[in-house]
Amino acid sequence: MTLQQQNKQLNKIFVVSHTHWDREWYQDFQSFRTRLVYMMDELLDRLREDSSYRHFMLDGQTIVIEDYLKIRPERENELLKYLQEGRLAAGPWYVMPDEFLVSGESLVRNLLTGFRQSRKMGFEPMKSGYVTDIFGHNSQMPQIFQGFGIDNAVLFRGFYGNGDPAEIWWEGADGSRVLGLKLDEDRSYSDFYFFLRWPFADRAFQYEEEELIRRAEAMLDYKNKRATTNIALSLDGCDHIEIEPNLGGMLERLNDRTSGVEWEHSTIEAYLSALRTRIGELEVFKGEQRVPGYNGVNNMVLANVLSSRVHLKQQNQNCENLLTGWAEPWNSFASREGRPYPKAFLDQAWKHLLENHPHDSICGCSITLVHEDMLYRFAQSRSLGEGMLTEAFAYVSGHIADKALEGRHAVVLFNSSQRPVHGVVQVELELPPNSAVPAVSPQIGGSNFRLLDSEGREVPFQVISVKKKSVRRWRPYRDIPHGEQVDRFTVAFKCDIPAFGYTTYTVDMNASEPPGNGEYGFRRNTEPVRYIGSQQVSPNVWENGKIRLEFAANGTLLLRDLETGYETEGLLTFEDQADIGDGWQYIAPVGNETVSTAVGRASVSVMHDGPLETCLRIALQMEVPEEIAPERTNRSDKRISLPVTTFITLRKDDPIIRCRTIVDNGVRDHRLKLLFPTRVASNRYYTGTPFDVVERSVQQPDYSRHMEKDSGIVPSNGLLAIRSEQHGFAIYSKGLYEAQLRDDRTRTAAITLYRSTRDEVLSDGGDGGQLLGRLEFEYAFRPFDPAGISWGDLVTDQQQFALGIRTVNRKPGPVAFETLHRRESNLPSRHSYLNLTGSDLIVSACKQAEDDANAWIIRLWNCSNIETSGSIQPVDPVIKAEWTNLDEQTIGTAQVEQGNILSVTAKPKEIVTLKLWFS
Repeated sequence: MTLQQQNKQLNKIFVVSHTHWDREWYQDFQSFRTRLVYMMDELLDRLREDSSYRHFMLDGQTIVIEDYLKIRPERENELLKYLQEGRLAAGPWYVMPDEFLVSGESLVRNLLTGFRQSRKMGFEPMKSGYVTDIFGHNSQMPQIFQGFGIDNAVLFRGFYGNGDPAEIWWEGADGSRVLGLKLDEDRSYSDFYFFLRWPFADRAFQYEEEELIRRAEAMLDYKNKRATTNIALSLDGCDHIEIEPNLGGMLERLNDRTSGVEWEHSTIEAYLSALRTRIGELEVFKGEQRVPGYNGVNNMVLANVLSSRVHLKQQNQNCENLLTGWAEPWNSFASREGRPYPKAFLDQAWKHLLENHPHDSICGCSITLVHEDMLYRFAQSRSLGEGMLTEAFAYVSGHIADKALEGRHAVVLFNSSQRPVHGVVQVELELPPNSAVPAVSPQIGGSNFRLLDSEGREVPFQVISVKKKSVRRWRPYRDIPHGEQVDRFTVAFKCDIPAFGYTTYTVDMNASEPPGNGEYGFRRNTEPVRYIGSQQVSPNVWENGKIRLEFAANGTLLLRDLETGYETEGLLTFEDQADIGDGWQYIAPVGNETVSTAVGRASVSVMHDGPLETCLRIALQMEVPEEIAPERTNRSDKRISLPVTTFITLRKDDPIIRCRTIVDNGVRDHRLKLLFPTRVASNRYYTGTPFDVVERSVQQPDYSRHMEKDSGIVPSNGLLAIRSEQHGFAIYSKGLYEAQLRDDRTRTAAITLYRSTRDEVLSDGGDGGQLLGRLEFEYAFRPFDPAGISWGDLVTDQQQFALGIRTVNRKPGPVAFETLHRRESNLPSRHSYLNLTGSDLIVSACKQAEDDANAWIIRLWNCSNIETSGSIQPVDPVIKAEWTNLDEQTIGTAQVEQGNILSVTAKPKEIVTLKLWFS
């Protein structure tokens, strides 16, 4: 007990009625919406008929309004009246999300949507960071809340949970603070309900007065122990719970019978207003909050939701990268060339995506029907995003000046990273039919074209694959669709693409002219184009100038950094264990047989090899128990094969080793991990989380006496790195969020690929969580020299890996635009729209402003622990610039130098937002 908690006698309880509305969970969305409609009908009737029922809070979300009005549009005016009067509260969220499984930018867009919806309906969103049921809290939420003018948060999970004080300060990674209303570990957001309503459930909620008073006095004793002032918050609601229509009568009896204590039906904001005049010194909690629950009925962080139904996480990150990494920036750039920014389309894509971000949805801990519905939303978001991106690319590439292409077939390479792309990439060329004849001819084995860069210089390339007689479709404006056959070449070559820009390569066709009718020899004979070479230096060793890879018989890798001498082995070991848990938790049975590929043999084959790129295939057959035994204490005796195939790509002069693993999963009740013995001598490691790179220790506190078992895993949104003074090792991944650095002699990094689980919430379970069938995973790893690489280098490295590059093929002749928007074709063959300096400044958004179609928003965050400075330079002149908060409200004027350069200084871990207007 802190000094602030001593000698405080409560004299007022602020009772806030609410319902915690999981949009989908143990029932699907439509089933829960039916219940929502009935609950809201009763609530609106009560608000109309009973003035003593003062207030109801809609779980901090605005989507419930949207869901209700689609069924009850006739009650819109009535609903909006109570929202505008303050008798109903909604927001600040659009949906209450998970904080680790979505990006920082997704959290911002969620709040932006909640704020804009609220204001459009004529009311201000609730100014409280309401995150009551989230499975732990990321380190940047205080700063995010403050960016929307929210100076408080309502919290439950992730804290110790043993008599925590009712109020705390929560300090974010950048030093931002919010006043935390810490709910108790036993009754969380339902203390009034469980203390005073639920005990009467078996009596049809007929409240016997004497028992009600006894329970109220017990509640006051309980809350007094945690109080920091003489007032307390009490939440009257629970999951999907209906209102107590006679609450006014209950409070009247409590006011009559509990001496010296006032019970008021109120709001969270009213409680905060009263609290701020009373608080003294409070305990400060810093950064990420993910402590396994020490005590409490539901006080658990449920860490293994990070790996439940991993395909959802993969699709979500794919959509996030598509929208923030590609569709928004390139539609912003295209708007500078004359194409209208498609905000309504992109807003709809975000809406579909955000509907998948509620914690029980994206965490993968609901029934299978819920997660099947999510796939449709991901597909809609992806379709809208890809459609708008395709149009932006077509517009930009179609307006490259014809003279720059010199009548040749062209391929335009797009880079959406803040760093230039220098190195080997794979590109697909769409060439005329029969272009593939030399390439597929065993006698010739070459190509009949040359590749030229934007300066006309010949670029060596390596043919990776050829697909003959493929179909290419296009539709000119006001015309029917057209199709033609093409030969598709996948080629690898060293490219140079500017940051946030594009470059163009042209194809010089150089085919021989075959004999005519009655002729014997070629009319024109040209030499085939061949670039010879290999990265193989011995039967099981490959080198690319930066990295040496050697394959062991068991399929693992020995890696040597040719520049620093760093060496490690045993990379890409797979580890399989039993899992009798569910969507929330990994649970090992008593007899947990572990199967590892550290022993055994693998089949290694070369898929392609050349001077620029090598792809190797490692095939493993893991013999593992088929499922858990019926008594659930051991794995079954029956063993089946678990095929695991990994494709490893090594590119010339590239320190990053790219991997794609395919698992044909026919095994139930298990977990598959991927191991990287790093052999980096450090007790500290780092993982990416929203707007942060969090420093962690392999030596965890002793949580052995906590109710919730410590899983040892941590969240990672695509980056895990360990570094000593001499060496560093980093792992990049796509859609894999559960990571661990083991406290062993080799400092092994473990990435959970997937968990197969049987149990589903409030059901008999099923196969949906088992993830049976084909599973695919993409990741990469690299050594690095700590002296030569900053955190910004690693973060942007990972971003480039996640985003890749995009390409558009343009055949000779007039461009067939699918839309009406045209302009003079005078764009250069190589161009950058935005340049950035400052190695630790990371761009998270480049988009149209929410409330001004003529302005851009550019958001950056400082990934380091020190203040950093840099600059932003758009290609076009800037006529006005402002600093804004995350809500895009102006907080200051930004100075523009030399017409288009803006200096940026960010404090450690600070998020900064610029709003720009162009001439």
